[in-house]
Amino acid sequence: YKPENMYIAGIIPGPKQPSLEKLNHYIRPLVDDMVDAWERGIKFSKTARYATGRLTRSAIALAVCDLPAARHLASLAGIGSHFYCSACKCYHKTTYGRVDFETWEPRDKETLREFAERWRDAETSFERERLFKSHGVRYSEMWRLPYWDPSRQLVIDPMHCILEGL
Repeated sequence: YKPENMYIAGIIPGPKQPSLEKLNHYIRPLVDDMVDAWERGIKFSKTARYATGRLTRSAIALAVCDLPAARHLASLAGIGSHFYCSACKCYHKTTYGRVDFETWEPRDKETLREFAERWRDAETSFERERLFKSHGVRYSEMWRLPYWDPSRQLVIDPMHCILEGL
């Protein structure tokens, strides 16, 4: 990680993680800016290489979090659920410890987006809960980004992977 390539959008105060609705409220301004930066771009009036300026486009390439925060940001079911993997379609707690990785199917971002949007548009909390239990995803503001793919863009930070043995 090079510091010049990092952007800390904010730090959410503790001591507990915010609810899904509150987290979406925190990240909405960032997502608003990133949607504009992707779709319209940002015009720099002058740069070292372009005296007349340059139009740039920006995207969130990776979201680096600990595992619970990554699941919360993407509104995916937690690791204790039957949808324990955010990268593949491994399903059900009885499949923990599978090592036949050649047969693992990647999760499809369009299918995840579809069920997240269904969850967002559900008219009752009962319907939302049913959708979440069936598909393991809720709506996150991150889905407003046309390129968002949590199975590829969520990265568990090295400290948690190495020091905590994940």
